[in-house]
Amino acid sequence: MRSRHVARAQCAGGRSSLGRSAETRATTSRSRGARLFRSGDAHSEAGAVLILALVYIIVISLTVAALASWSTNDLHNTGNFKATSELHYAVSSATNTAIQSIRYAPLPSSTPPQKQATPTPPGNCWTPTGSPTSSQVTINNYTVDVWCSTYEDLSNGSGNTRTVTFYACLSTLTSAQCQNAPMLKAVVIFDDYPSGGGVFVPVQCNLGVGQCGYDQTLISWIWG
Repeated sequence: MRSRHVARAQCAGGRSSLGRSAETRATTSRSRGARLFRSGDAHSEAGAVLILALVYIIVISLTVAALASWSTNDLHNTGNFKATSELHYAVSSATNTAIQSIRYAPLPSSTPPQKQATPTPPGNCWTPTGSPTSSQVTINNYTVDVWCSTYEDLSNGSGNTRTVTFYACLSTLTSAQCQNAPMLKAVVIFDDYPSGGGVFVPVQCNLGVGQCGYDQTLISWIWG
C-alpha cells in the first residue's frame, strides 16, 4: 500500500517536473522570440536610418553639384562679359580716334566729286606712318582698323561740308569686308566753316590741323 502511494507521488512529481520543464521551454521560447523580435526591430530601424543617411548624402551631393555648375557658368559668363566689354571699348576708342583725326585733318587730301550718290570708297581715316598701311589702333590686345568714306558738299556754302561714314572692324578683315559687316558703323557730319561764318570754301578744307572741322554732329552710332 505504501509502495503504491510512493509510486503515485513519484508519478505526480514526474508530471510536475515535466510540466515545469515544458513551462521553462515555453518561457525560453517566448524569450527567444521576444529577443528575435527586438533584434529584427533594431535591424529595421538601423536600415531606415541608413536609407535616410543615403538620401541626405544624395541630396547634398546634387545641391553641391548644382552650385558648382552655377559658379562655373557664372565665372564663364563673367569672362565673356569682360572680353566683350574690352572689345567694345577697343572698337569705340579706335572709332573716336578716327573721328577726331579726320575732323581736323580731312582725308582724302583731294576734293571728292560733288553731289554724287556714292561717297568715296572706304579708305584711311588718318595717314599711317610706316607699317601697317591702314588706320589701325591696338587697344586691350585687340587690333582694330577703321575705314572712312567721305561725301562732301561744297556747292552751297552750308555748314554740312562733309559727311563721313566710319567702319570699324578687327584687322583681319579687308576694307570691303568691313564695309559689308562692320562691328561698329558711325556717321558724322563736319562743318568746316567757323561759327561766325567765313569765306566760301571751293575745295575740301586742307588748311592744317585746327583750321578745319569747327563743328561736328553725330548722326548715328550702330553696333553690328
